[in-house]
Amino acid sequence: MKYLKILAPLFFVFSLNANGASSGGIGLYAGAGLPFLGQAGLTYSTSGMFSFALGYNLLSLDSGLSKVELSMPEFMIHYHPFSGSFYLGVGAGQETLEVKATDLFTGYTASAKVTATTTIAKMGWMWGASDGGLWFGMDLSFIMPSGGDPDIVAPGLTSTDQAYKDTEDAAKKFGNTSYVNITFAKLGFIF
Repeated sequence: MKYLKILAPLFFVFSLNANGASSGGIGLYAGAGLPFLGQAGLTYSTSGMFSFALGYNLLSLDSGLSKVELSMPEFMIHYHPFSGSFYLGVGAGQETLEVKATDLFTGYTASAKVTATTTIAKMGWMWGASDGGLWFGMDLSFIMPSGGDPDIVAPGLTSTDQAYKDTEDAAKKFGNTSYVNITFAKLGFIF
């Protein structure tokens, strides 16, 4: 309760900040977070309480003979309830997870690809967007995939083998499991 008394006034100070999305413009942004290490896109701020973003999120990791890539294009609508920096967003995207691994002994490469439609809920801040030019932001997203459709290529395995079934089950589970993305820093420029 003690922390709530301290955090509540800070929340309102940041939310009612006059450097929010109060003037129109189109711009570009780039950001970094977890699990999406790379984020980039276009943003459009109206002269009112709304802004829009068309973005692309990417996580790509390589380790020896294995590779994991998670990508998600998204379209977001942001509502600035106090005409300030704080916003609530809703949107949709399509995530794709691609996993590849090469067996050291046989040389076979197995891969799994899962594609799912996502619904996205977001809460964040855009400081300086109303002034045009440079702005800074951060956000927290809740990503809810559905309809995960796995595509598995595993030479030497049939669809009745246990390893194949386990991979298929894991891919389907991922395609229907919600997760959180935290954007630590987003830097943009509105023209």
